[in-house]
Amino acid sequence: MGNLTKSKIKIAGASLAKKCTVRDREIEGLTPSPPTMRPKLILFDFSGTLAYLSKPVDFKRFFYSLKKFGIEITTEEEIKAFATFFADLLGWAKDWLDFSEKFFEEYGERPEREMIKKLARFLEKNVGFELYEDVKEIFNLPVQKAILSGNARFVIESLGLEKFARIFTPKETKFLKPDPRAFLIPLKKLKVKPKETIIVGDELERDLIPAKNLGMEAILIDRKNKIKKAPVKKINSLAELKQILGL
Repeated sequence: MGNLTKSKIKIAGASLAKKCTVRDREIEGLTPSPPTMRPKLILFDFSGTLAYLSKPVDFKRFFYSLKKFGIEITTEEEIKAFATFFADLLGWAKDWLDFSEKFFEEYGERPEREMIKKLARFLEKNVGFELYEDVKEIFNLPVQKAILSGNARFVIESLGLEKFARIFTPKETKFLKPDPRAFLIPLKKLKVKPKETIIVGDELERDLIPAKNLGMEAILIDRKNKIKKAPVKKINSLAELKQILGL
């Protein structure tokens, strides 16, 4: 066999091996393959996707403070129930003072105004978010963007995210994820179909599986590579969205 023929076979073999390797990685969810069409909308989750808590909340101190109002949260069951209640209530609040008022109303307590303000100041000081470093990579993506979160609008807007994306919280949708209606209302408002939408989130059960069942393309953001075999496409950085969009 001539040297030229051997070289052609070698090059062809290397090319095929490269294609197989790329395909294998796509199957494993390590390398995202581009969607079949350019989406009209990218829908982002907020907490864990675009931003993270800048410091752990000192809930022990918080629970201790609540004792002054006759509210005792001690058992693991009570703490878990409180965490769910806290998250659900936050989405409806217009600021920390409003949250504090609603909080005491739900618990049937009527403390003095100054105590409500004190709780609001505590929360404002201890519950804060910061953007992930890779968020800057998505600001200029040439696709309409929106944020769907159970968090409060004032929390999201404190990071300036309203400048690049429409924000949808429980106040706008009237529903919480994973309720399918929470996903469909932003699409209806923006006049976009599920099949024209990519959703990016960090929670499979709350963010991605419900959206995928509605016909959206779901992408898991897993910066620490905790989920080895994701049932949807996976990225380790938001910067990878450019590749998915073919940019």
